[in-house]
Amino acid sequence: MSPVIYMLEKEFLEHKLVTRLPLFLAIFAVVNFMLVMSGGDNLNISYQISGMDEWAGFSNVTGYAGIIGKLNIIVAGIVATITFFSYVPKTLRKERQEGSLMFWRSMPVSDNLAIAVKLIFALVVIPLVASVLLLFSDVIVWVLASWFMPADMLATSSISFTSLIMHWFDFLGRMVLVSLALLPVACLLMVLSQITNHPLVTLFVAVVMIKLMTYMVFGSSVVGDWISKIYKLPFNILTSDSPVTVFFSVGSATLIALLAASIGLFWMCAKLRSSDDFARKLGMNS
Repeated sequence: MSPVIYMLEKEFLEHKLVTRLPLFLAIFAVVNFMLVMSGGDNLNISYQISGMDEWAGFSNVTGYAGIIGKLNIIVAGIVATITFFSYVPKTLRKERQEGSLMFWRSMPVSDNLAIAVKLIFALVVIPLVASVLLLFSDVIVWVLASWFMPADMLATSSISFTSLIMHWFDFLGRMVLVSLALLPVACLLMVLSQITNHPLVTLFVAVVMIKLMTYMVFGSSVVGDWISKIYKLPFNILTSDSPVTVFFSVGSATLIALLAASIGLFWMCAKLRSSDDFARKLGMNS
């Protein structure tokens, strides 16, 4: 078996939230589906979302199932994001705490490969699992709509098998851009997780302090606004009608800087993982 495949399987086994959270939501969707179906011929489908049409993310929604399809994308994206932030800050610390780091060092697996596999898991596997949740939710919508809605309403709402598949591919494309936007964040959290017990809190405090200090020094919120634009990028990609445009709206210079930062942080993360002496000094083995 390829070491990469084996390591990915290990990540699945050790981080069960990756599958349990989507599974819980899928079961919840099935329960709702059964309740709807139990209504029989007396079922009346209607919805009203107060003020939702005024939000830019839901104005003039087109595509598969309209607003419902958009909500399915956002829910699946939020699940992927929650799982990402649950997994990344603790995956390297878990190795040291449980002693599996020494096992991997006895295997023909380099630190670079080990970290790359974790990034693949965080930025590729987790979005793929979330896409299965989206596909499952869309299928339930399709079945319900086909059962209760007339053909003209199905056409108006773009509810068809072809639209469902295109909706899934649209989500996958969005998640590719979201993963690219999250790459520097993933590398930074992995670095912080090896030098502090609370990487997420440390990152949050650092962002707030940088924004406050730059405003006090320069008397302008330009730097803070730039940082806000960066950390809001994944959600904006997820909700926008033009995710590619949103991704490149930060500017080519910023994207190149983020890529360079990701490479530098990846190198630093590998150095920290391979350095027992440095870890001891920081109290990681306590």
